[in-house]
Amino acid sequence: MIFRTLLATGLLAAVSSLQAQDWSSDVYRSGELYPGYVIDASGTKIEGYIKYQNRYTMQNEVQFYTDKDDKKSKEKYKTSDLTEYKVADKLYHCIHYSGGLMSKPVRANLVVTEGCITEYVWYNRADNYAIMQKGASETEEEFMARMYPSVMVFKKKGDDEVRSLDQFAMKFASKMSEYVSDNAELSKKVADKEKGYGMLNIQPIIAEYNAACTD
Repeated sequence: MIFRTLLATGLLAAVSSLQAQDWSSDVYRSGELYPGYVIDASGTKIEGYIKYQNRYTMQNEVQFYTDKDDKKSKEKYKTSDLTEYKVADKLYHCIHYSGGLMSKPVRANLVVTEGCITEYVWYNRADNYAIMQKGASETEEEFMARMYPSVMVFKKKGDDEVRSLDQFAMKFASKMSEYVSDNAELSKKVADKEKGYGMLNIQPIIAEYNAACTD
């Protein structure tokens, strides 16, 4: 278990630049309202404004305003009551993942790439986040990444199950070839451990799958 965790952590560090989301305070400021929308469980889409919050909180609640200049227009949504929402450049899907292999509640996961297999990122909150301090040589993003460690998450269209990166960590070739088995050519490349089809190439593998997928 420790080895699997370390392997997945190392992989996440290796591919983090490929899935980076811009949380810079120079771009968007926490506490301010930005254009967006929510889609509720009935499929109704409501345009408005959403309060920008830290990357962990944004997954759990949505403070929505139909009129950004009228505080009385505010409505607070639980992400479990929504199917999708967007604030500024960040699109969230509400799926059965909230950190950890046994977590089943519906929470919002930030979309990285959409396709027949959609890649998400989920942000956990460090155990000691409340007392953490930014290091003298740390950038803002490095500090936030330490405070809100991320998990790479995948959901295949039509599947109820959501898979996190560490679920592929051991026996990658076997597990990933089965995951993309409806693409026989790609599945064989992974199963045969061809160059460029190992675990460190999980995002290109997903991209190749999505490019060929017609569903």
